[in-house]
Amino acid sequence: MVLYEKFYATIAATRIASAMGAVVECWSIDQIEEKYGVLERLDSYEHYNTGWKRVPGTTEDGIERQKLMCGAIMDKQDRITAADLIAWWRKVLDPEKMPFMTEGFDVQLFQIAQSGLVPANELGRFCPHFHINTTGRSFHAIPLINAGDLAGMMEDLYEIGGVYQHPNSLAFPWGKVYNAAMVEALTPGATPDSVLEAGMKFADAGMREQIGQVLAIAGKYDDPLDMRREVNRLYDNRSGSYPLSWIDENVTKSLAIFHKCHGDVRSAIITGVNFGRDTDCTAASAAGLAAAFAGPETIPSRWIEEVDAATRENPYTNSRLTIKETAEGMIEAYRGKVDKLVARVAVMENLIRPEPKGLS
Repeated sequence: MVLYEKFYATIAATRIASAMGAVVECWSIDQIEEKYGVLERLDSYEHYNTGWKRVPGTTEDGIERQKLMCGAIMDKQDRITAADLIAWWRKVLDPEKMPFMTEGFDVQLFQIAQSGLVPANELGRFCPHFHINTTGRSFHAIPLINAGDLAGMMEDLYEIGGVYQHPNSLAFPWGKVYNAAMVEALTPGATPDSVLEAGMKFADAGMREQIGQVLAIAGKYDDPLDMRREVNRLYDNRSGSYPLSWIDENVTKSLAIFHKCHGDVRSAIITGVNFGRDTDCTAASAAGLAAAFAGPETIPSRWIEEVDAATRENPYTNSRLTIKETAEGMIEAYRGKVDKLVARVAVMENLIRPEPKGLS
């Protein structure tokens, strides 16, 4: 499988999962089952009490962040810094449109960025919500541009993560687990076990215990949907800021869904969408990991068509590029990164040739 197919699948799966999961975001499993049985289609919905009824296939705030990272990467044709990302914000964001597609804290961070008084990679200090799952559900552009480059991904995780989260947030250690698994999933010859192991290398003892607990629950059931209630009981009593959307819950669930669905992207999307709690984020993280590993073969083409149609007519999104256009732009940026690395290596090689005379 060529790398482009993995890029395409990751972008498609995360957009589809976000659009489908947003319909039942923050619902309980009982509420989902009462209305849909099992939700396995794109539907219309409204967010933020704006009066705007989104057509089926319309994505949401998590994909808006992903699109911004993709846009900045495509503009630079390389990895980006936090300053690059903020420069892209200033270029494409319209503060009058943002409330229709993004959370209030996104608008606040944009306003602070516009002041120019805070370094770009320290904006996250002003995010009012600790430990939320941005570095999992929205960060897929970071492992994509760093495919095969684990060290580069780690640097970018902290650089771009600083735009969204306080440096003491759990978003960073758990983001390392998720995005290391993503880098491995993009690698030829990866297996489901190697993907999990790649992430677990960056987990401390407490994180390993939590992941192991969820994986053990998942292992008790043949159907991935059957694990939902038991897994959710681990998190149901949380309170505080965004209690449904913490990064540890997002990552543990996405790893468990990935492992149970064996690379079937459609199954990962459906499982995440119907999990209850933060459905769009769970589905986006699980489906992104499955898609990076397996490619687009199991993604229904009708879902791609619906999401692309909704994207093209969305009056509020920061990018109307289709899935294919975004994937093509990202793979070109990846080639740009590789070309620059090759040129740097050539310069360094020339510095040591020929061997200096008179030395032995």
